[in-house]
Amino acid sequence: ADAADADTVMEAAIEAGAEDVESSDDGHEILTATEDFLSVREAMEEALGAPEEAKIGWKPNISVELDADKASTMLKLIDTLEDHDDVQAVFYNADISDDVIEKLAE
Repeated sequence: ADAADADTVMEAAIEAGAEDVESSDDGHEILTATEDFLSVREAMEEALGAPEEAKIGWKPNISVELDADKASTMLKLIDTLEDHDDVQAVFYNADISDDVIEKLAE
């Protein structure tokens, strides 16, 4: 759905039974219950064409803001987990501000 604008995607997603749509410059993220994933994906594909990516993931209900020290530690842990052969995906509920990310990049 490269050419689809946010309103078009939102309308198609609602008709497909999705719970929410998050649109950005990078594309559209369609949120749905796990049990509705396949039916929503098929309806969206029929309405807008094949997606660039479709997968089941986890979104936290509550996020935790981290300072630079805790963010650094958590990012090292995430890198270590992602590098492990037996790990397929890593999800977390941390919120790292742009200021902290800039500080860590220095």
